[in-house]
This record gives sequence, C-alpha cells and structure tokens, in this order.
Amino acid sequence: MSEPTDIPPPPATPEALDDAHDFAEADRLLSGLSGLAATPGRKDRPERLKLGEITLLPVMFNVRCEESLAEHHLTTLSKLLKSTEDLAPVTVRVVGSRFILIDGHHRHEAYRRSPDRRDIPVRYFEGSPEEAVLAAARANTRAVLPMDNRQRQDLAWRLTLYRRYSKRQIAEASGVSHAQVAIMRKVMKALGEQAHEFTRWWQARRAADGKCDEDMTEEDREMWIEEQAQAYADRLAKEFSTKLARNPEIAARALEHYFGRKLPDLLRELLDRTGEVQDDDEEDEF
Repeated sequence: MSEPTDIPPPPATPEALDDAHDFAEADRLLSGLSGLAATPGRKDRPERLKLGEITLLPVMFNVRCEESLAEHHLTTLSKLLKSTEDLAPVTVRVVGSRFILIDGHHRHEAYRRSPDRRDIPVRYFEGSPEEAVLAAARANTRAVLPMDNRQRQDLAWRLTLYRRYSKRQIAEASGVSHAQVAIMRKVMKALGEQAHEFTRWWQARRAADGKCDEDMTEEDREMWIEEQAQAYADRLAKEFSTKLARNPEIAARALEHYFGRKLPDLLRELLDRTGEVQDDDEEDEF
C-alpha cells in the first residue's frame, strides 16, 4: 500500500513539536485525513509501535499548543520510565498505512528522549478524524497535567475555528459553557478570515472589540502575565530540572545576582502573592 502524500512525515526533532499552529493548515489536514479515513487502510493493530512509525500532527492533536511541551512534566515522565516497564499507552488512529498520534504527546516525547526505548505501547481510536480531535480535547481536559481556564478557553476557540462541531460538542470537550462557545462563534463571524490569525481566545476577543495591543483590560493583562510566567517556568525546568527547587539558598543567591537593584521589586511581588495564599489558607481553616 502506498504512503499517503498529504500527511507530513513524523518530525525528526523535538523542535518540530513547537511549530506555530496554523489553523488553515489544521483545517486542510483534517479534511485530508477525513478523505483518507474513508478508504481501506491497514488492518493490523500491533500492541506496540516503533517510535518512528508514529506520525505526529501537533497542529491538530497537541491541544496544549500554546508553547512547547511542558518540560517539568516531561522530566517527571522520563524519571518514571527509568523505574517502570511502561507508561500508559498512547492513542493512535490508523489512516491509510500510517499511525497518527491522537493523545499522549508528552509520553511519546518521554520515550523518544529515553536512550533505551525504541517502541511504545499504543491503543487505537476507531472513530472518525473529526471525532479524534474531540477525543484528544476531552483526554487533555481530564489529564494528570490539568488544563487551566485559559487553556480551556483557547482549546474551545480552536475547536470553534474548525466550524465542524456543535456548541454542545465543543463545550463538553473543552469544559467551557455553551454560552461561552456562542460568544466565540460571534467573534469568529465578526473577524471573518482574520479569525484564524489568533491562536489565543483573549487576543481574538480583543481584536473583535477593536482594541489595540496597548489597551489591555486587567483580565487581559493577568492572562498575559500568567502565560509568560508559565513559559519562563518551563524554560527553567528544562535548564535546571529540580536543582533550583532542591537548593533554595543557591536559587536565592542566583536571583540576587540576576535582579540586582530590582531584587526589592521581586521580593514585594513574592510577598504580595504569598500573603494572598496565606489569607486563602486561613479562610479554609474556618
């Protein structure tokens, strides 16, 4: 059986997992997969697959697409692989002669980074490619690495852009309300073709409201700060693993060198945040 020509080969490097998510490309891929899925494909269902046999389409199925894979989670999975036989199987869908990764991008990357791992356990999704997108969304909203509200909103926005799913399907898969999906549909209609240029829901919403980048609401600013902070945290975890967390004295000295005269500003921010957490804890005790 010949290889399908409209599905890209598996990425050769981890950097390929960080490609910007082009929704027009995702829509094209989904249409292509739907067409191929309607034709006879391979019948075998091996319990394990070589890592190179699995095709990654992160633009469609890596629903946490806002940054690269979370390094702190990958570190945990890689350590677990050293002490256990296997992680939970990843989910794939057979399309033609290929195995497309539907769910389990962190697990797949953890196996790929382990020098003694050549194959990975898999389970199979037999629904349509459109159903596979929803299945990947549902799996991630219930995963061990939980999605925060911002990630759920962004996921719902991406599903809305596909123009294939009902409000009920989007709400159930992403965990947002039916009313929120209705608002997203109105924003998509208002933006027209420009809607596909926005990978974040809050950016699309502001664009539809005619707001410029400098005119941020307090909610927009908080979402932006949280997004940037999580990206920095992932980079720190990638560089230092758990070394900083295990050595707070060294971490404090490193921050002192890094911030210099700005260190008091950092301390004020930390004390403000710590104070908020303590207040919450005190309320919980009563």
